[in-house]
Amino acid sequence: MSLVRKDKAERLVNLTMALLETRRPLSKDEIFTNVAGYSGTPAAMERMFERDKDDLRELNIEILVEAKDKYFDDEVGYRIAKKSFEMPDTDFDSSEIYWLSVAANIWRGAALENLAQDAIFKIQSTNADYVPLEPLASMPIIQTSEPIFYSLWSSINHKEMITFQYKGTDGVVIERNVAPHSLVSRRGHWYLVAKENSSGDFKIFRLSRFQSLPKISSPEKAFVISSEYKVSNYIKDITEHLIEKAEILIKPGSGAAIRKLGDVKNLDSDDVEWDLIQLNNIDFDLLVYNILWCGPDVKVINPEILVEAVVNGLTKVLSEHRS
Repeated sequence: MSLVRKDKAERLVNLTMALLETRRPLSKDEIFTNVAGYSGTPAAMERMFERDKDDLRELNIEILVEAKDKYFDDEVGYRIAKKSFEMPDTDFDSSEIYWLSVAANIWRGAALENLAQDAIFKIQSTNADYVPLEPLASMPIIQTSEPIFYSLWSSINHKEMITFQYKGTDGVVIERNVAPHSLVSRRGHWYLVAKENSSGDFKIFRLSRFQSLPKISSPEKAFVISSEYKVSNYIKDITEHLIEKAEILIKPGSGAAIRKLGDVKNLDSDDVEWDLIQLNNIDFDLLVYNILWCGPDVKVINPEILVEAVVNGLTKVLSEHRS
């Protein structure tokens, strides 16, 4: 999360707590003086406060505007009614809790893991029927190893125009200025569906081809998503970099994700330590990812380009752990 966005999140929390705990409406001057996060010129703080109020109202947090003095209405103040802020008691049965836990665990190791786990902790603390979920070997996970995922997800929520450096399929890196609309996952990869500022056309951007973190190029709520927009209209023609044929060795009991993509063949030798897997028309990057995930339980036989990609991936992992 960028420093600017982190500061804003902290300011919103501080403002919410101040307006919740006050016994009387707080004036703008009192808010600017006592709530951490407000700084700059009076005009800048005024704009900041107006945006913060809009953000809280989008979260269905009702901000009351009342006269500071019941006998005089020449100055108004702000507060949040606790009754409107507090969530009603919610009971989940054991089946509902189970599936909520499954949904939360899908995010483990990914960008929204902390948010998902926080939600489960809240459910656990308020429901006597909660039973911790035992991770399943076949439980899917959402792969969001790209560090830009959270930044894009946040910009979509805040309707922020963004710029970033992007490498196309021709290898050329150019700057893009877009209105981000959706993040979609397809065959192990994440894509951004966005409307280009220059042409007004919708384009698909693969997150692994981003060459820089996205930067906010305009204030929040810089664009509106049309009610006619449907992400399904823009992902039909996504094509992947496919590898026509590959052969790899996998130790018995390992590499379930790879095994389901190919066919198990018998080895000509008596080597029982390895299974031969033949794969056809498989997404190249997804296969490399799954091979790296298996570590020493996988050996690549061919093609050479796949061997090189795995070696480069292992070298990168080793370098990151040493630094």
